[in-house]
Amino acid sequence: MDKKIFAFEDQFANLAAYEKLGFNIQIDDAANGIYYVEVNLNNYDWLAVLSLLEDCERFNLQPILQFGDDFINEGAIAYADRMAAEELN
Repeated sequence: MDKKIFAFEDQFANLAAYEKLGFNIQIDDAANGIYYVEVNLNNYDWLAVLSLLEDCERFNLQPILQFGDDFINEGAIAYADRMAAEELN
């Protein structure tokens, strides 16, 4: 299943933070200055996903976690924490 974290962003300070965290950045809507940021985590375990979401929180970023067909915005850290715990068992 696809596992990624992404966001649509128009704040340059936030784009710089996403870049520091290793997200790929591309223009989504040039006319409105909207960028699409994404990091593909298919080859990473849930502990790595949790760590990246916590880093995003430290930078006051609010990306969306996608796992398969599920999109988790609110509670993404708790979701990743639960998945990491299940993965370790």
